Amino acid sequence: MPRPPDPLALARAGHAQSIVQVVRTELLRRRWCAQVDFADETLHIHLIGSPYRPQLSPQVAAAQLFLILKQLRIPRLDQVEICAFRGSRLLWRQSLKLGSRQRWDRFSFDNWAVNAWAYPAAFAVALMVNNIGLLQLLHLPLHIWIHEFGHATVAWWSGYRALPLPIGWTSVSSQRDPFVYFGILFLLILLFWSARKERIGWLQVLAIFLALLQFYMTWLMPNRTWEMLFVFSGVGGEFYLSTFLMASFYFPLPDRWRWDFWRFVVLGIAASSLWRSFWEWHSIRLGLAEVPWGTLLGGQGDARGDMNRLNYDFGWSTDQIIQTYTFLGNLCVFVVLSLYVLFLLRANDEIWLYLRAKLILWMDGLIGSSSRKRS
Repeated sequence: MPRPPDPLALARAGHAQSIVQVVRTELLRRRWCAQVDFADETLHIHLIGSPYRPQLSPQVAAAQLFLILKQLRIPRLDQVEICAFRGSRLLWRQSLKLGSRQRWDRFSFDNWAVNAWAYPAAFAVALMVNNIGLLQLLHLPLHIWIHEFGHATVAWWSGYRALPLPIGWTSVSSQRDPFVYFGILFLLILLFWSARKERIGWLQVLAIFLALLQFYMTWLMPNRTWEMLFVFSGVGGEFYLSTFLMASFYFPLPDRWRWDFWRFVVLGIAASSLWRSFWEWHSIRLGLAEVPWGTLLGGQGDARGDMNRLNYDFGWSTDQIIQTYTFLGNLCVFVVLSLYVLFLLRANDEIWLYLRAKLILWMDGLIGSSSRKRS
């Protein structure tokens, strides 16, 4: 007699009734009492009855179910809706997106291929820009401008008017101007309002952080500290502004400020600037290059240069200057690489959910074991 077809094989072939049968059997085997249905490419799981332990948090229960379903390796399980009931009352609802079928969109913030190749491509662009004479010459004004914007951001956030110019000079007012403080604060409020309206959480947090930082730098920070930060933030801005712009690649802005295409251009410019500064200061640390004393307009003998002022006015030794900027460069590169790994995983729903489920269950087991020890 021919052997009856294997339900799991039929389920993996896409047979809807077999998918329901296999999932229901697996849940019962693990003592999960549930009603299972499959419709509109979505698996619906209703947790009911005594085998389901209500004391489990929704996150832990969803994590356990996610790992159970992943072990079955059924291709059509792209979307899962989980509902937990006590009698007829709905306790909670969770949605899981196991698959990552998506329409190709080269400007999408959630496209895995875009997120995977953007930073490596930007690094390749940075290598070309900093090693090909003509490209290096074209990028130099942009790099200088980022340097001057580093000075200007400290001035603006401290309440001073500043005009950064791509010729190696930033014009700064001698007195704080309330218009600068309240003007930037108004823009931050608009940013927060737009982010809140479109439920962009990270942008709301950033707006609040920048507003608090602006308040401290304008009204509480000592003048000598602001002067030192202003001098430091030229080269410092080459690092932290480039890092901020690279990190921004992964974050959509509010609808009126959308930059889906231009973020690729900004990414290439920022990566080139970050790599230029990183390589320059590591070469200085290794003795392959000299500290950039002086100014762009006045030459190495100009005592108004950033490094000169850090050394003469604020007492920084040459080693301290080199170590500080080298450390800042290492930190910024670490942040960029960490963001790359994080958003690469985040864009792949399956990997992200798998790691998240493992972490949730590990923390739940850790908390459970510590509770048993106390009792």
